[in-house]
Amino acid sequence: MPLAFPSVGIQNIEMRLKRAVAVSESPFTYDVQTFLHQGARWEAEITLPPLTYEEARSVEAFIIGLKGQSGTFTFGHPLHTSTATGNVNANALIRAEEISLGGSSTAVDAGTYLQLGDYLYITTTSKTSGIGTIGIQPPLRTAVSSGTAVDFTLPKSLWRMASNDVSWTNDASSIYKFTFAIVEAL
Repeated sequence: MPLAFPSVGIQNIEMRLKRAVAVSESPFTYDVQTFLHQGARWEAEITLPPLTYEEARSVEAFIIGLKGQSGTFTFGHPLHTSTATGNVNANALIRAEEISLGGSSTAVDAGTYLQLGDYLYITTTSKTSGIGTIGIQPPLRTAVSSGTAVDFTLPKSLWRMASNDVSWTNDASSIYKFTFAIVEAL
């Protein structure tokens, strides 16, 4: 572990960032109080394209090999890649929501996915080329040292199945269909 996600393509993916936020609403005035807890994780539902029996075998082996929620795998959104480059310019503590990039870094647009260590983040602010700071979400999972490379090209995170029960279908023409939910493995 972690396993590599099978190379069969993605037909559809629904990504979301789930947060732990407490909300209290007055039943009399409808005033709202919120409290943002530290918890945040990526979640997704993945639908693979229809697969032949030969193509589906690797996916079946992958799913069974995960042993439900106990196993982990690496996966990144296949449509989110960037040509941006950069290294972290200053140490960043766990739960930081900004990182500083060094002088040789390229411009980075808000909404760009990136990988630091084993985790996937998205930029919330833009930065021109050279030294600069970008906002990221979710907050850093681990502390990051100055000089750490930032991966903008097909960034991935560590995931696990959202349920121990994963199934698939196949029809009389031996076409297999897979849809399953995953959560970030923290």
